[in-house]
Amino acid sequence: MPNYDPETYWSRVAEEIQKRGENYVAGDDNPYYRYKRRKFLKNFLDTIDFRSKTVLELGFGPGGNLKHIATRHVPGKIYGADISPKMIEVATKNLSMHDADLVKIDGASLPYPDHTVDISFTVTVLQHNLDEKTFRCLVKELARVTKRTVVVMEDVRKNQMNTADWIGRPVDTYRSAFAECGYKLSSVRFLNTKISRSWYEFVHRRFVSRRHHEGDPISLRVKYLIGLPIPITSRLDDIFVEEASLAKMTFERT
Repeated sequence: MPNYDPETYWSRVAEEIQKRGENYVAGDDNPYYRYKRRKFLKNFLDTIDFRSKTVLELGFGPGGNLKHIATRHVPGKIYGADISPKMIEVATKNLSMHDADLVKIDGASLPYPDHTVDISFTVTVLQHNLDEKTFRCLVKELARVTKRTVVVMEDVRKNQMNTADWIGRPVDTYRSAFAECGYKLSSVRFLNTKISRSWYEFVHRRFVSRRHHEGDPISLRVKYLIGLPIPITSRLDDIFVEEASLAKMTFERT
């Protein structure tokens, strides 16, 4: 993807999301990503203790994670920071029934005093920061505004993998970046969608145009092909585990 600009890119994705109605899948809407989101909510987001805590999500997208937390976990104050004004429009509508303080950021800094929130978290956000300096700046900002716990849920790889719009960094890269800010990695957990993802990628390579932009709709036939084996592959995902792809890394202030 030439000249990847995150604000422009995610604003376009937001425009596609607006056409769906109440839908919190931030990128492509298909049976694999819907299955992945259900598993993510159960195995990752719902394992974090948000009750009565002040919470910040960096890169909140359409607001689905914050709405889930507000509805299911009874937090204290909710904050959200995102680079895309279009995403803020979508999230503001989705969170209209909840007290959420949503702000636009420049992608490198956060407009909050030190130790503003009890818990901060990201979901596939830091991986889209291709510039190492900006990545490190955001880690420092998350550490600065958080009192104790930062939870980072990002796609990782054993060896760094670069593409046009994201970087799969090793867990040790996150470990060292947060260590510089006085945080220790306390746990790592992987979502495990290996078999389902492999089938999804097979179908996507063969039946989806290379000009497909994240968030663009796909045909019903392709959706059917993607979703057909999920009742079986979802069971296999829990057997054939992997230490790569989406990881939940919890960092605690030392």
